[in-house]
This record gives sequence, C-alpha cells and structure tokens, in this order.
Amino acid sequence: MANFVRTQSIEHEVGARGSVLVKVTDADVRVRAAGGSLARVRATFSLSASSDAEADRVMDEVQLQVSRSTGRLAVEERTRHPGSRLGTVSRLFYGAGSVELDVDLEVPAECELHVETVSGDVTADGFAGVQSYVTISGDLLLTPASGTLAVNTVSGDTTIRADAALDLDSRSVSGDLSVVTQRFSTLRAASVSGDLEVEGALDAAGPHRLETVSGDVAIGLVGGATVDVRGLSTEIHSSLPHRLEGRADRRRVTVGDGAARIAFSSMSGDLLLRAPRRLPSAPTTPAAGGEVASDALRDLDVLQALERGEIDVDEAARRLGGADRGR
Repeated sequence: MANFVRTQSIEHEVGARGSVLVKVTDADVRVRAAGGSLARVRATFSLSASSDAEADRVMDEVQLQVSRSTGRLAVEERTRHPGSRLGTVSRLFYGAGSVELDVDLEVPAECELHVETVSGDVTADGFAGVQSYVTISGDLLLTPASGTLAVNTVSGDTTIRADAALDLDSRSVSGDLSVVTQRFSTLRAASVSGDLEVEGALDAAGPHRLETVSGDVAIGLVGGATVDVRGLSTEIHSSLPHRLEGRADRRRVTVGDGAARIAFSSMSGDLLLRAPRRLPSAPTTPAAGGEVASDALRDLDVLQALERGEIDVDEAARRLGGADRGR
C-alpha cells in the first residue's frame, strides 16, 4: 500500500473570548495563540491505501466532525456508533491501512480552550484565558501560559512555564508535574504516583494545596510561606532558613514571613523546600526561631561526625562551643 496525505481545514469566527473544543484519539495536538477572533484548525491525515480513490474513501470516514455555533467551535472524532470512539491511528477501514493524524490550531489567546486527547502529546503556546486539558498516555507542554488552568493527566508528564499569574488545578496519575511561574493566585495539585515540582511566589489569599500518594513534592519558594504537613512517613528537607514545629503526622514549616499558607499531605512522599532555580528569589526574613533551628541542625551534624569517628571529642567540643558558627 502507498501513503497518501489528506488535509481538513476548518475556520470559524468565535470572538476574542469564544470557546474552542478539540477531542481526538491517537493524535498529537499543537495549539498556538493568535490575535483576532478567528479560530483555525488544520488536521493532517496520513493514510495508507491502495489507491487515491481508496484514500478518498477512508478520508470520508475519518475526517473530523465539526460543530459551529455563535462564539463556539467544537472539533471531534467521528463515532462509528453511539458510545464508540472511532480512533485514527492503526485502525483499519474497509481493508485500508493505518491512519495517522496531527492537529494544528490557531485560536484567540483569551478564548476558552478545551483539549482532550488519548495517546497523543499536546503543546499549547501563549494562552491567557480559561483552559482545560485532559490527556491519557501523552505529555502536556504549556508555555508561556497564564490564566486559569485545569489539567487532568494519566500516564503522562506535564510541564508548565508561565509568564503571568496562574490559577492552577492539576490532577495526575502516573506522571510528573513541573510548574514555574512568577506567581500562583491559587494552586491545587494532586498526584497518585508522580512527583510535583512548583516554583514561584504564592498569594497569601490562596488557597494552595498539594497532595500525593507516593510522589515527592519540591517547592521553589519566592517569598515566605507556612506549610502544614500531614504524612506519617513524610520526610521534610529545607535548604532555606525555617522553623519546624509539631511531630508525627502533623508538622508545620515556616519560611520567611510565612504569609502564604500551603497544605501538603502524602502517604509516602517527601517535601523539599528550596530557593527557586529558574526565577530570581526574593529575600526572605528568617522565621522566628529559624536561626535556632539551623544551629540545632549544625550541632546534630557535629555529634554524628563524632559518632562516626570523623572528629575527636576536643574537636567536637570546639565546634559545639561556637568557634565554627557562621562559617
């Protein structure tokens, strides 16, 4: 069989703040923000068929279904019968070979955007409105992003790089999440078996909540925060001056002025607090007791070194006496 390429072009006036929906299976989706009020969709089908006529016949079967209304455009796969997804990759139609699909969109930057995919990657560039993304067995890349985001992923990693404030609600199963932004207005992220990495300042008004079952959480803080931690087997690590209170499954870590409140819960994941790696870190005022906590950790290091035989008693006494404080 030979390979044939067919395209489907779709245009619709949705308005600057209209709604665009895309639902596909076995297809990569690329979305780019554009000016104006027009939404454009270009679907490229790579068809394996024995002839042009057969390729045309397959194209008639697999082309996307389009629904237009005032301020709204919906583009979806056709269904063979109610409740059945057609699927477009590695599916056979009347003896024809496989069909591969790529979807490219240009839509207004502040439109309401909804993208759902199975077995395909999604990239979106430059959106600032209300957005929702659902992916299964595919990665998600949003950059630069802003606005209100709802993300649901299964077996795929999510990377978000924002150039403005974010309201983020993310839920993932078996996939990592990495988010970098200047500021989180609200942050809610839950993961079953993936790690969460967030970096940026957090509004004091919040709310901010991070949950994992077995994944670790790393927070690159800009400014101060108070983290309420619930987790019996959760270890807390901080390279920032901090105060640690509580014990067992209820602890509180305060960094800087502690203005932002973060709730973190996990069954077996750890928490790491650090300075941001990709953003300039704002200076933080040490939390009350933070210097005491740092000294206590330093004293513990000295005692452990003594126990391991790395230093003698005199050296341990000298260090505990303060000769090395501030080094």
